[in-house]
Amino acid sequence: MGVTQVEILIVEDSEEMIWSMSNVLENAGFSVDAVMTGEDAIERLNEFPNTALVVLNYLLPDMSGLSAMRKFRENGCAAEVIAISAFEGSREHFLKDGVFAFLEKPFDINEFVSLCRQALNRRNTLTGDSS
Repeated sequence: MGVTQVEILIVEDSEEMIWSMSNVLENAGFSVDAVMTGEDAIERLNEFPNTALVVLNYLLPDMSGLSAMRKFRENGCAAEVIAISAFEGSREHFLKDGVFAFLEKPFDINEFVSLCRQALNRRNTLTGDSS
């Protein structure tokens, strides 16, 4: 069965984090996909250009989350981005580059789901998509 649309793409190098975030978001009714590297994220966003939200970790095995975000922006991806990191120093760089929100690990899972909803609502408002 092929996926036709992904609402939220998680880009995270920890399988445990991917599992817990995916589980919570799917239980909240979202369509979720996940990858573990920046290159895989760029490929997936090229494959699914209508992805509405990217949850992006700062530390990835192949590049920083900031580099990945810049690359998929260069490719025309307009998805909202929620950046996550245990590294406090990355907050200002992400915010300067226009992320929707920044969450420092460990974060409250309810706050995470709420921010995802807000980001998707903002994206739907900006694109005129009411689905």
